[in-house]
Amino acid sequence: MPGTLVMRLSVGLVVLAALSCGGPARAQDRMTIVAGFSAGGTYDATARLWARHLGRYLPWHPTITVVNMPGAGSMAAANNLYNLAPRDGSVLGVINGAMVFETLFGNPAAKFDVRQFAWIGSRSNETALCAVWHTAPITSIADPMPREITVGSTGPGSRTYNHPQMLNALLGTKFKIVKGYPGGNEITLGMERGELDGYCGWAWGSVKSRGLDWVREKKMRIIVQTGLEKDPELPDVPLALDLVKTKEDKEVMRILVTDTQIAWPLLAPPGLPTDKVAALRAGFDAVMKDPELIRDAEKMQLEVEPVKGEAMQAAIARLFTLPAATIERAKAIVK
Repeated sequence: MPGTLVMRLSVGLVVLAALSCGGPARAQDRMTIVAGFSAGGTYDATARLWARHLGRYLPWHPTITVVNMPGAGSMAAANNLYNLAPRDGSVLGVINGAMVFETLFGNPAAKFDVRQFAWIGSRSNETALCAVWHTAPITSIADPMPREITVGSTGPGSRTYNHPQMLNALLGTKFKIVKGYPGGNEITLGMERGELDGYCGWAWGSVKSRGLDWVREKKMRIIVQTGLEKDPELPDVPLALDLVKTKEDKEVMRILVTDTQIAWPLLAPPGLPTDKVAALRAGFDAVMKDPELIRDAEKMQLEVEPVKGEAMQAAIARLFTLPAATIERAKAIVK
């Protein structure tokens, strides 16, 4: 495991130990959501939305705080949640949905099995996309790329890494991935400052909350959608799945965009009692209908189209039933 990841796990152990101190009674009064990205981005905003509202719908009515633990596309947070967090429901996580591939593809740095997490729910499905700054030398995904197009990434294992790699392999694009950005907020700043040409794997919902003015002012162009279905709000932007040439390539791409089904997940460590998982899922389902949360999300320009935890758990399990050859092709693209 890389040294930085070990450091983050060690720091996380200290943080979670501090948060859990005071015995079981206090753990029931307080909860922590570990957000796998830096403050200011959409994952962080989603975690804080739940922190403000979820406690009202849990039988023990906890006060919920958010701890940011960025690193390796949220792998640091996923490792922490799986291995170090208390297994009593007092610590939950918000991670990148693409972490499901780390188990599927056998990444040794991923010290977790995504099938063993308790998936509580997702704020919404998501359409991902690639966008380029107006200075980039392309206007469409169909344009020949006269040079490499630099796009920012939080690192291997994230959608910001997997999606441009997928497009390079299956559509012949020339995206150059610049790794090491802590979160989406820093990637968008990188575009604005001229460090980057674009951002791939950017969620459409996040664009609407943080970058829609750039689209309206033609400072930024959306060139392709990388989800399972075309978003009706983007009728003129092609869907990558419609551009692949063979049935086999399409099957591989479908694997690599499955993370858009579990785009903004809330999850718990493995080993929770079934009644605690049921209470967390029931609380999630209820809070996502709460008018106060919906108003809060609208102010933050966050979409609320919840996905149930049971559906997420089933979708993840199905990935592991796919043909080994198809999984290996997908793995080779992003590793």
